[in-house]
Amino acid sequence: MATIGGKSLGNVKSESNQKSGGLFNQPIPYEDSDAALISDFLGTSRTITIIGNKTGTVAELRTFVTDIEAIMNGAQTGSTFVSSWTNVNKTVLIQDFNHEKAEGDENKVNYTITLLEGSVIA
Repeated sequence: MATIGGKSLGNVKSESNQKSGGLFNQPIPYEDSDAALISDFLGTSRTITIIGNKTGTVAELRTFVTDIEAIMNGAQTGSTFVSSWTNVNKTVLIQDFNHEKAEGDENKVNYTITLLEGSVIA
């Protein structure tokens, strides 16, 4: 079961991980791409995007939304994300949280959460 900050993420439909090399790339004017200057000195970063839904009573769904938004309090200190796919713990901050309540379905909320992995600076 996937969690963030100990809060269940319910039914995870997809989890995508993008790890970026953060490469410095400087093309050279009037030259082809094989002449570009490339350096790996900026480090890597990982973005994790989770798409899923949470089911429950209206009160439980409101609590889910409130709990996730409470983690995004403007002074995040880092949360542990446990992936249902890799079962690996990662320290993350929540970049974005989008949630949608479909008309006529009172017992489900769809969501997308974007996480950034790293060591949190206080």
